[in-house]
Amino acid sequence: TRSDDSTRLKLQISKYVALNPAKDPVSPPIDDGSGQRTHMGINHPVLARFLCPIGEITRFQDDPKATINRMQAGKIELTADAFPAFLWKGDPPGADYDPDNMMDGFLEGFTLER
Repeated sequence: TRSDDSTRLKLQISKYVALNPAKDPVSPPIDDGSGQRTHMGINHPVLARFLCPIGEITRFQDDPKATINRMQAGKIELTADAFPAFLWKGDPPGADYDPDNMMDGFLEGFTLER
């Protein structure tokens, strides 16, 4: 079922979002063992960067904490037409984004290759 697939993905997500999970695991860990989700998504510093709309990635790079706060407050909308940074190549995702050539690196993010 779809919920089974989602559960399996949640358990493995840290292997997908780390460029080299064996060498550089995600820190802080995504699964804290609590069974709660309050630390996931835009509440997790690494996942927030992946989910940050690409148009805001420069702001995120300059001040991650403030950008995360703006995303949490709804001041930066996470909508279907605001493509997330993980779709672009770069380490971290979106690092190679060129606003003058938006298609360069699009759909080349390392998480998509896995």
